[in-house]
Amino acid sequence: MNPIVFLISFLPWILFGLFAGHSLVELETALVISLVISIIVGYRDMRDKLIVPWITFFFFVGMVIALIVLQWYSIIPYIGIASNTVLTGIAFGSLAIGIPFTIQYAKRDVPRERWENPVFIQINKDLTAFWGILFFLGLLKSIYTFYYPDSLGIFGDAYMWISIIVGIVFTMKYPAYAKARSQT
Repeated sequence: MNPIVFLISFLPWILFGLFAGHSLVELETALVISLVISIIVGYRDMRDKLIVPWITFFFFVGMVIALIVLQWYSIIPYIGIASNTVLTGIAFGSLAIGIPFTIQYAKRDVPRERWENPVFIQINKDLTAFWGILFFLGLLKSIYTFYYPDSLGIFGDAYMWISIIVGIVFTMKYPAYAKARSQT
């Protein structure tokens, strides 16, 4: 699986985390940018019926409608929790329905005859579970900072970047390790 292509699929979420800021204008701008980017970078993936871009698109459509159109400002404190809940739900939900979201990306780089290979399937279950854990930790961080704002300091701000780096490194390294382990 190409980690750059995989990372690009999460670009709307990354940009949202980067630009949401601390004002209503910054939040609304981040939502609109994320929605537009979800369409631009997700068009092919949405056409191919991949899970991540569709859920991403619907999340940002819902947030734009709720916040900008309907002006439900009371949801603002919960948006961080909601976004991390959705990401966690993508990972564990895709595992629960038997289609780990990473497998949809991996199939683009793997010949069709290997798609049913138990090792290939297990690697993608493991990758998806790992990302689910990272997203769940992000959800716990969001809940904690909801109750204790600014208590995590720079770590709270850096968590998104740390988890992305850890997730990408794991995504790049784990398949080779798992393949080698399965051959012994």
